[in-house]
This record gives sequence, C-alpha cells and structure tokens, in this order.
Amino acid sequence: MKKIVLASLAPIALLAACGGGDPAESVAAIRHTEQGQLDSIASGDLVGIARLYSDNAHLVKPDGTVLDGGVAIVEEYDRLLADPNFALTMEPLNGWASASDDLAVVTSKISFTTTDPETGEAVTMPLESQTVWQRATGSTWKIVSAYNVAVAPAAEAPAEVTDAAAE
Repeated sequence: MKKIVLASLAPIALLAACGGGDPAESVAAIRHTEQGQLDSIASGDLVGIARLYSDNAHLVKPDGTVLDGGVAIVEEYDRLLADPNFALTMEPLNGWASASDDLAVVTSKISFTTTDPETGEAVTMPLESQTVWQRATGSTWKIVSAYNVAVAPAAEAPAEVTDAAAE
C-alpha cells in the first residue's frame, strides 16, 4: 500500500518542480550571464562567447545583416576579436521573463567600438539591443535572437532667435 501511495504522489512532486520561478530572478540571472559574456569578449575568449548562443540563434547586426545559426555568430565574433579596437560595453535597460521560467527578453544600450576600415581609427557606435533568451528545463539560458539597432545621433537644437536677428 505504501508503494501505491508514494507512486501516486510522485507526479504531484514532479508537477510542483515544473512551476515557474520568479521572473525578476530570471532577469537577474540573465544579466549576470551577460556580464560573463562581456568578460569573455574583453578577454578574447571565443568559447565563452559561443556557449551562450543556441545552435539556431539569429543575430541582427546594426547594418541589418542577419547571422543565422551559432556557427555564423561565432565566426563574426572571431572576426571582431581580431580587430584591435573592438570593445563592447552595455547598460542594461528593461527585462521581462515568463512565469514558466523558460523565456525572457532584455533590452540594453550598447557602445560598440571597431576600427573604421577607411581611416584605421576607432569608431564607436551607440546601439540599442533586444535579446531573447530561452531555457529548456534543467538547462542554462541561451540566446535565440539578438537584434541590434544603431541609434541616430541626437539632432542639435535650433539656435535661439535673438530680438536683433528677428528684426
């Protein structure tokens, strides 16, 4: 009889384990993972960068080019790491995670520095990024989509019209 009771309770315990986590904790975990990715970029650790992308991930570059698949994304990072001026900094903005703890979206402001091919000088491009993360039960968070958009420079305010100029 004890075996039957225990066997009937097992599915309940398993269902309880499937319950969602705290979405804020998921976003915090992803932000921590992003910092690890930035550390990997700063140290030139291609493996550390690559491990965060799912095999079928998509990355949209600021020029609109779409990189499909983890291999293409890693090849792009390999090219970037060869650039002596390559640097990436990030300012986290918003984040959302599902109650089921398997999907999350975070946004960030990015400062993306590379070498200008025409001048050889470092050029920094401000970007906004939206990254979609997914996690299978019992697995780590993986990037499935990253969309990076160049931010247009702020327009200069028009000069004030003085009384003398208005006449």
